[in-house]
Amino acid sequence: MIYLDYAATTPIDDEVVETIQDALVHNFGNPSSIYRIGKKSKRQIQNARTSIAESIGVPDKSLFFTSGATEANNWALRSQAYQARKLGLGNHIVATAIEHPSVKEELAFLEQNGFQVSYLKPDSNGAYTAEAFRNASQAGTIGWVAMAVNNEVGSILPVFEIGQAAQVAGYWFHVDAVQAFQTVDWDMGSIPATSLVASGHKIYAPKGIGLLIYRPWREEMILNPLLHGGGQEAKQRSGTENTPYILGLAKAFELLKQERAERLAHYAHLAQHFKALLETSGLAIAMNGDPHNRVNNIHSIWLLGQEASRLLIQLDLRDIYISAGSACSAGSVSDSPILQAYYPEEPDRWHESLRVSFGKQTSEEDITQFVNALIQIQKGR
Repeated sequence: MIYLDYAATTPIDDEVVETIQDALVHNFGNPSSIYRIGKKSKRQIQNARTSIAESIGVPDKSLFFTSGATEANNWALRSQAYQARKLGLGNHIVATAIEHPSVKEELAFLEQNGFQVSYLKPDSNGAYTAEAFRNASQAGTIGWVAMAVNNEVGSILPVFEIGQAAQVAGYWFHVDAVQAFQTVDWDMGSIPATSLVASGHKIYAPKGIGLLIYRPWREEMILNPLLHGGGQEAKQRSGTENTPYILGLAKAFELLKQERAERLAHYAHLAQHFKALLETSGLAIAMNGDPHNRVNNIHSIWLLGQEASRLLIQLDLRDIYISAGSACSAGSVSDSPILQAYYPEEPDRWHESLRVSFGKQTSEEDITQFVNALIQIQKGR
């Protein structure tokens, strides 16, 4: 098996599995219970929160555990939009047109409920700028939205500059940082954002666990709960905490901190190998996304004249697993909205592109076999 879809999900690290298994067996108490095994679970959750917060560089009180990035994105956007409107600040939001579906669909929900959203496409160089956000803002603008790293084409967005401009203007700023944590060497806690999101299964932890970091610039911009019930997570996110997965997430962040430099060097080496193979492959290809600001482990390639859906089937039969875009769209293969935003005048790109993404287990041989498979498919073998 050759797995090259790490942007969709990562396998769970062995040490994370061990941490989860130990918690499932020995730490099953309900954290809301007042007896000792419940208090033990609650204490371990707080230790995990503190550990992750220190790893990211944020106060532990600003970190809330969620079921994943979809919940966290929905929660952050909805709370900030409604709270700003309640305060009479306006109802207009500026967002990139290349956001993840969990952001775009929540923005669509807000539009259905009286908010206005301006979607920014990349400029002619495939890039985003703080100036573009300023130009799209108007009287009544309340917030800006920009992901850190695009999940489909690997483009890096200038969230530090955009966030600084948002803070000066008095707008809240939301960053989906799901793909950034293991792909860029940033001090994530220093990103000037009022809300920041991470997902466990993109950093070798399980699916079903994520987090929201919320640090408003205005005291009155309180975080309003999305889920109501028993008042867990400092009365902000109700529902019995998933102790084993929270502890697993903390272990994944611990490993990420230890291995980040090694992982990034590995991705850079694999990217060079991939580029060299493509240049000598004879394939008619072009790279998608921002050509100058991109991560080394997510690559979107346009294979001219080759339908992505057919290529996926052919590669699947060869035990090679990649995708045509975001894997969070109910398993469908359709024209890519991300590529439509980047290349509005090149419709063939929308359905002739593949996403290849590397992980720490990816080898040079995996990439070589993948490129060779593309060559064989093109030759009809």
